[in-house]
Amino acid sequence: MDAKTVKQNKAELIVVGIAVIAFVLGLVAHLAGASLANSDTFGYIAAPIPLILGIVFLISYKIAAAAED
Repeated sequence: MDAKTVKQNKAELIVVGIAVIAFVLGLVAHLAGASLANSDTFGYIAAPIPLILGIVFLISYKIAAAAED
């Protein structure tokens, strides 16, 4: 078993940071979607969240894949 390189450690920290950001975005979308205050503002916040999360996950995947090289 080989030790992790500096590049792998850095990429791991970046991916964990991205995962935290994705969690917060999902939480905001959930709260906006479940809000009892049924205003248009919450809809504008909640509607693009799946697209944003997809982009965030794609970036995270690319970073993790680049660290394996």
